[in-house]
Amino acid sequence: MSYGEIRSPENMRPRDAAPTGKAILSASWSMLLEDKQMFWLPVISAVGSLLAAAALFIPGYLLGRQVESTPHFGFYVGAALASFGASVVAIYFQAALVIAAYDRADGGTPTVGSALAATWKVKGKVLSWALLTTTVGMAIRAFEERLGWLGRILGFLGGLAWAIASFLVVPVLVAEGLGPVQALKRSAQLLRDTWGTSLRTTLRFGVIQVVAMLALMVGVIAGIALVIPGDEPARTIGILLLTVSIVGFLALATVVAAVSTYARALIYRYAAGLPTPGVDTAVFEGAFVAKKRRR
Repeated sequence: MSYGEIRSPENMRPRDAAPTGKAILSASWSMLLEDKQMFWLPVISAVGSLLAAAALFIPGYLLGRQVESTPHFGFYVGAALASFGASVVAIYFQAALVIAAYDRADGGTPTVGSALAATWKVKGKVLSWALLTTTVGMAIRAFEERLGWLGRILGFLGGLAWAIASFLVVPVLVAEGLGPVQALKRSAQLLRDTWGTSLRTTLRFGVIQVVAMLALMVGVIAGIALVIPGDEPARTIGILLLTVSIVGFLALATVVAAVSTYARALIYRYAAGLPTPGVDTAVFEGAFVAKKRRR
C-alpha cells in the first residue's frame, strides 16, 4: 500500500517557516492525550521483549554449544537469537504505534486492538526488518570486539550512521509496504534529499530525556543513602524515594517511546506529502527543508 510520493524540493516550504522540535513534540503529545490507551503499547512491548529474549537465549546457547563446544560461541548464538526475538517484539509494537498515529492523523479513533490487528497484516515486513537490524547490530558488536578501541570508535560511528539512515524505516514499512532494504533506502532518501527538524526533534527529546533521567537518578541515590544507615524514619523516606524514582523511570520510558514514535510517523507523513487531517498542519510547515544544491 502506497501513501504517495515524497514532496519534491521545489514544493518544500522555506526555512523561515520551519517549526521547532518542541512544536512537533507538542503536537505528538496532544495526539497521544487523545489516545491514552496507546501508552500501554510500549509497556507491553518492554515486557514482551524481555520474555522473548529470555525464551530464545537458552535454546540458542544450547544450539551454539552443539555446533562448537566453546561457551563463548554458545553465548554468541544465544545472544543473537535473544536479540532477534526482542527486536521482533519491539518493532511490532512500534509499528502498531505508527499505525495508531496514522489513524489519528486521518481523523480516526485508534485503539490498542485495532492497531495490533492492522500490524498483523504487515508481520512479514516486521520480521524481515527485525532480521536485518539484528544482523547489523551483531556485526557492529563483533567488529568492536575484534578491533579494540578503534573498533569501538568505528562501531559507534557505524551505529550512529545506521540509526540516522533507519530513522523513518518503520513508518515507511507501514505506509509503503516495502521490503527491509528498500525501506532503508527510502528512509535514507528522505533524510538525504530533504533536511529539517527531524534530527533536531530527536536531539531535543534526547536532552529532555537525559535531564529527566538524571533527576530520577538523584532520587535513586538519595533513596539508597537513606535506606543504608538503617534509621527508621530515614529508611521509610528512602524506600519512598526509591519507589517513586523507579516508577518515574518506567513512566519516562513509556512516554519517550510513545511520543517519539508518533513524532516520526507524523514527520514521515508530511515529508511524503500525505495529508494530516486532525493535526495542526502549521506545526509541520517546513519540517523538512530541501538541502541547498551544490554549485
